[in-house]
Amino acid sequence: QQYHKLVEWKEDNNGDTIVKTSKDSSDDVKKLAKWVQNQRVFYKYYINGDTKHIKEHRVDALNNLGFVWNVFDHQWNTSFDELKQFYRENKTFDVPKRENSKLATFVLSMRNAMKTRREGIVLKEMTLTEERINKLNSIHFTWELRRPPRKTKNPAINILTDYDQLYQLLASFKEEHGHLKVSKMLQEWIKGESEPSNKDYRRLSTFVAAIKKEHDAYREGKPSILNEERVEQLTALGVKWKKPPNVPRKNTRSKEDDPNRETRKRRKTDNDDVGEESDNAQEETTVQQEHIV
Repeated sequence: QQYHKLVEWKEDNNGDTIVKTSKDSSDDVKKLAKWVQNQRVFYKYYINGDTKHIKEHRVDALNNLGFVWNVFDHQWNTSFDELKQFYRENKTFDVPKRENSKLATFVLSMRNAMKTRREGIVLKEMTLTEERINKLNSIHFTWELRRPPRKTKNPAINILTDYDQLYQLLASFKEEHGHLKVSKMLQEWIKGESEPSNKDYRRLSTFVAAIKKEHDAYREGKPSILNEERVEQLTALGVKWKKPPNVPRKNTRSKEDDPNRETRKRRKTDNDDVGEESDNAQEETTVQQEHIV
């Protein structure tokens, strides 16, 4: 009786003999699912020589129906066939999760299983058997994810070996843009607000920062890649150097450099005295008014 119900289930579910249940499933469906599960258990006894629970003619009948004896093997083979199709269409095994979450998870689990296997750890033998490894190798499966190299926001440079090349690049940037605000332009390129006409312009922010540090060392008499000729070239190009610590900041002058300092100070004192006299006169007027009242 349950066999005939399974035939009907298969017809109603696109040829699927795996009976899935949920909390909303009817009692008949739950009963059929239990029966199907029992047949799988009986089949394990059968292949080990115990034929008391299921006879050969029943095994043959279920095989003719396309019965799935091992759900895990069936699901793996289904995912494997789907992966082959994906590779034929896309020429890659790196499945985007947003495109096919289930297949992407399958690929990730196979790679993780191989990784642990190579480390001498076998979590579940049935996860990645020799047969499955051979099947994946037969389609040239890539066991490791091949990521494209990351784009660095501020590419590394070798100022020692690449100085001349980077100087010419900086001069080219100045000629094209009319300034040396390379850091500001780099931020615009990173945000996608504009694109550099020369992709190597992205290296200039690091170069300018590096030569300013080298200039500090040169000025202090320490080892530096800069010499007098290079400093003059860079200065003529428009590079702004940091002022030495002993140079006063903008809008600050010493007493010796500001001959009018004492004059301004006397004026401020005189103004304060006038203000004080005005305040005193105002107070006297107020007192007189109060006396009259």
